[in-house]
Amino acid sequence: MPHREDTLWTIRIEAGAEFDDDYDGDLDGFAWRARFHREIQPRVIAAVLRELAATPGWRVRTGNRGLPAQDEVLVHVECDVDSEAHLRR
Repeated sequence: MPHREDTLWTIRIEAGAEFDDDYDGDLDGFAWRARFHREIQPRVIAAVLRELAATPGWRVRTGNRGLPAQDEVLVHVECDVDSEAHLRR
């Protein structure tokens, strides 16, 4: 059986908006949140994946733990142990 080592690093982004007392989010369908998921989240994910994939000696893929993509994006980063690129300092 092969030996496997893992590490976990979390990038957590919390988005919010503050409104006057008379604001009723249900009336506009929480438009600020929809805009965040539509415009910002895909750009952040693309940037993270692009940077990870550009690093020699690593393979990158996304995954899913059953949560909606707007709540969690799982990124698997696998060291290519056959490549000497990961040994560079």
